[in-house]
Amino acid sequence: MSGNEDVFEYEVNGDILVVIPVRDFMSIRDADLRDAYNETYRRLTTEDLKHLVFDFEQLNYFGSTFVGIMIRLAKKTNGNGGTTVLCNLSDEIRSILKQLMLLENDKTASFWKRAQTREIAIEWLQTEFESAG
Repeated sequence: MSGNEDVFEYEVNGDILVVIPVRDFMSIRDADLRDAYNETYRRLTTEDLKHLVFDFEQLNYFGSTFVGIMIRLAKKTNGNGGTTVLCNLSDEIRSILKQLMLLENDKTASFWKRAQTREIAIEWLQTEFESAG
């Protein structure tokens, strides 16, 4: 597997960066995952992007490295005054996040919000922060 295969696809909607994991995380080399993280962090730092949406529509499983990436990117987004939203969570993904105490846990509730779909997440962020921006 070559290192230039995309780990994430990106969409930009106003000041919202949508990150779509597109590969099975069991097949991704750590270096490729680090590169994907660095690219996402760079976008949040250098482009005029405030909010982050993780769209899990194409993902059924991920490991601890990805969890760390999600947390670091959410902290970066929150530190910039933005919000991170997770959407299209399958039952399996939701179960993994609950087991890791990253969903429905008061201590980690500040990391991110949840939305059913990408469209709902984007609409909520645009509406919620419209008057603040």
